Amino acid sequence: MSKRHLKSIAAPKSWPIKRKEQVFVIRPNPGAHKIENAMPIGLVLKLLSQVKNSKEAKQVINERKVLVNKKPVKDIKSQAGLFDIIEFADKHYRIILNKKGLLSFNEIGKQESNILLYKLAGKTRIKNNKIQLNFHNGVNLLVEKDNYQTNDVLIIEDKKVKDKITFEKGSIAYIIKGKNVGKIARIEEIYNTPPFNKQVTVSIADKKINLPKDYIFLVGKTKPIIELSEK
Repeated sequence: MSKRHLKSIAAPKSWPIKRKEQVFVIRPNPGAHKIENAMPIGLVLKLLSQVKNSKEAKQVINERKVLVNKKPVKDIKSQAGLFDIIEFADKHYRIILNKKGLLSFNEIGKQESNILLYKLAGKTRIKNNKIQLNFHNGVNLLVEKDNYQTNDVLIIEDKKVKDKITFEKGSIAYIIKGKNVGKIARIEEIYNTPPFNKQVTVSIADKKINLPKDYIFLVGKTKPIIELSEK
């Protein structure tokens, strides 16, 4: 049985918490996101000053007033992770990483809250020759035609693919790991043959650097389609 709480001092460094003010924080349930890229929704509500304690968080959640990616949350320990959309009290937030590598809550408008970005992590062929797309956040989606490649980012609306951002030269990416975390970059070169097939060259301002492909998350074709704070 997993423990219900986590010592603050042992929590991921990406969590924006004051570690010396309290001994324990809520431990998130296991989920699709890695623990360093997600927090329990009960903690998120506290950090956004919407509740004072876990009891209040449970009350709000039991009233089905908190949504993550358009679905009501049922447990204060449910994950809310990188690029997820959180909605409650007529407010909308997207979870991103700032330049300090901390998870942050970027307040967005209602219209943008409909833009769900899913990074393609892999594909599986199933019965009737259909393709199952497997995304970074654990979501799976069946499609008739295989028009997608790993690292593409799909724009999902009402469980359907509205558009896609192709993993190709010129696409705009948000850096989610490393010393350049939180910065916006443009893809300059993609390498598909060993030993560099796991790397990509990007430009940040006027500087070109090489990064592992899993360090970037596409956010636009020629410019970001979502609000991103680079603070």
